[in-house]
Amino acid sequence: MGVLRDLALILLAIEAAFGALVGVALGLAVNYGLYRSRWWQSLPRYFLLARGYLRQGQRGVERVCRRATAPIFAVSAARAALSRMLGVGKKSG
Repeated sequence: MGVLRDLALILLAIEAAFGALVGVALGLAVNYGLYRSRWWQSLPRYFLLARGYLRQGQRGVERVCRRATAPIFAVSAARAALSRMLGVGKKSG
């Protein structure tokens, strides 16, 4: 039974490697096709537009995360200051 399990794992690994190679080949084919058709000359403009939208989205996510975590940090800082004032955690000599 161990031989069958090992054979199945080998076949799975071969399948994954073949799938990765197919993905790389498709990426290369798309790149080559864009280069040959000269679409690559107009792509940077679209990339700049897409990058602008991605940056807007990133700023929005950062703003939401900052607003969501600000109360947690404020409570944590207040708790630390309060425990420092009360002397919690100090070893008595």
